[in-house]
Amino acid sequence: MLKGNKGEWSELYVLVTLLAEGKLFQSDVELDKDFSNVYEIIKAYKSESQFKLEFDRQEKVRVYKKNDQLNEQIGEFSFSDFSEISKLLYNGILKGKGSSFAILEAEDFLKTSQINKLKADSTVKSDIQLKIYDHRLAKETDLGFSIKSLLGGDSTLFNTGVGNNFIFSTEHDLEETIEDFNTRTYKPEGRMSKLTFRLQELERLGCEMKFEKIQSNQLWKNLKMIDGDLPEIIGWSLYYRWVFRESSLTKILAILEEIDPMNFYGGEASEQKLYEYKLKRFLTEAAMGMTSEKPWLGEYDSFGGVIIAKKDGDIVCFHIYDFNLFRNYLLNNTKFEQPSTGEDAELPGRPRASGKNYNYGWVYREDDLLKIKINLQIRFR
Repeated sequence: MLKGNKGEWSELYVLVTLLAEGKLFQSDVELDKDFSNVYEIIKAYKSESQFKLEFDRQEKVRVYKKNDQLNEQIGEFSFSDFSEISKLLYNGILKGKGSSFAILEAEDFLKTSQINKLKADSTVKSDIQLKIYDHRLAKETDLGFSIKSLLGGDSTLFNTGVGNNFIFSTEHDLEETIEDFNTRTYKPEGRMSKLTFRLQELERLGCEMKFEKIQSNQLWKNLKMIDGDLPEIIGWSLYYRWVFRESSLTKILAILEEIDPMNFYGGEASEQKLYEYKLKRFLTEAAMGMTSEKPWLGEYDSFGGVIIAKKDGDIVCFHIYDFNLFRNYLLNNTKFEQPSTGEDAELPGRPRASGKNYNYGWVYREDDLLKIKINLQIRFR
């Protein structure tokens, strides 16, 4: 029985729904369909371990099983059949529980179509391969799309990990021991986060914080690949996220442009928004599949854009032609998330023995400097 998480089932939902409807609509910045920009679906492809499935959409949807020695039709469905399967998948995704679940109602379709896996291979740059009629080029073209699913809750744009810690340091010393500082600041009054309280306390004590490095050298290289300033820009974004208690990337960006921690503008007014441009590039690469630990080459061979599966089941896309719209959408609809710090409640300033430990958020001493780590994770909101 085939099982997967909401994101993996969403890849199949997108494939089935597009074949049922026969159209892929361009999105505007509000994620609404742009009815003046629509692409006709001609075929969809799905790779299995030993063969490739081809879904040919004409007066019906015919399913072909292909490899070097094989080319046979294994199924035929009406558009209404695919519409019903789409509804079953949508409801199954919304009802699905846990990190992996089956959708029993779709089993017959999966067996008939010989679908044995949900997620595209990690070696493939796109989540779905389509043949569309591109009205701008006035021809058919094969393109791959990345899929972002908003079904069943807010999805993650950039996943966390231990290596996602951005490290800040100061030469200033404390008026108390590090142990006493971490203990005193572990449970601040009200609803303030301990990380916010600690950073604000360090500033109150006159500590001049400097961005030092990223814990993961691979993440550092991936960010440098996109833009040389990105490691420090994201570092300061995270710092201000906690100091000013703002998780929205739009609001953090306004703070960056005003404070200008990297002195891009030298105190002068500028029409060029350097922080905004560079941060948008990072968000876009993250949406394209860049992660923290896998080398990112920044290649987009035969890449068509990004498909979004909305919470209401509608499907829209941001074509590569209209990436300014996509960048603006990402900026306006993402936020910094707070993963578990992994700090021991009984021994503040030390990692707990079990559970998810990203090991950040407390003050420690290294190389005669006081340091604190801030973890990076970004989620749609």
